[in-house]
Amino acid sequence: MKSLERRKIEGAPRWMVTFADLMALLFALFVLLLSFSEVDSDSFKKNAGPMRDAFGPGRAAPPAGDIVQFDRRVQSKRNFLFQFRRSMEREISDSRIVLLDDGNRIIIRFPGSTSFLGGSDQLADGLAPTLTRVATILKATQGQILVSGHTDNVPIQSARFRSNWDLSSRRAVTVAHFLMQQASVASTRITVQGFADSRPLAKNDTPENRSRNRRVEIAIEISSFSG
Repeated sequence: MKSLERRKIEGAPRWMVTFADLMALLFALFVLLLSFSEVDSDSFKKNAGPMRDAFGPGRAAPPAGDIVQFDRRVQSKRNFLFQFRRSMEREISDSRIVLLDDGNRIIIRFPGSTSFLGGSDQLADGLAPTLTRVATILKATQGQILVSGHTDNVPIQSARFRSNWDLSSRRAVTVAHFLMQQASVASTRITVQGFADSRPLAKNDTPENRSRNRRVEIAIEISSFSG
C-alpha cells in the first residue's frame, strides 16, 4: 500500500499529460507554417502536375488575363442580345428575322420567304428597312461578320445562276453589299459564303421544310469581341 502511494506521489500530475499533448500540437502547427513559408520551387513544380490533374484532369487553369477577357466577351454578347431584341422586337415577333445564340456566335437569320424573291438575288419587298436597322446595329458593334446564303435542294440553272451554289453566293453578296453601302460596315469585317443546299435545317421533303432551308444568315463571331 505504501509503495502504491509512493508511485502516485512520484508520478507526473495529470495536467502535465494534457499540457504535453498541447505542446506537441503546437509544434506540429509551427512545422506546417514553416513549410508553407519556405516552398521548395523544384518540389512545387514536380507536384504541381499531379495536383492540377487531381482538381481537373489534364486541364490547366487559364491565365487571369484570359479569364477577364472571356468575362468581357460574355458581357458584350449579353449586351448585344439584349439591345438587339429590344430594337428588333417587332421583326422578331413577326418572324421576319430569327435571333440565335450559338455559343461562340450570334446568328441573325432571314427566312427565305421574307428575304428574297423566288429564284432571285433581289431583296424581297419590305426587307430593306429591316436590313437597314440590322446593319446600323452591326456597325455600332465589334466582331467579324460571316454572311452565308442557303437554298433548298431544288436545282436551278439559268443564264444568271449556273446552280444553287451561284444563287446562294449571290444572295449572300447582296446582303454584304447592303451592309457596306447602307450602313458603312467595314468590308474588312465581312466574309461571304454560299452553301447551296449543303447545310439544311430540315429535310427537303415538304414545301414547308424547303422554305425553311432557304435563308440568309449573318453570324457575328463572339471570339473577336473586344469587350
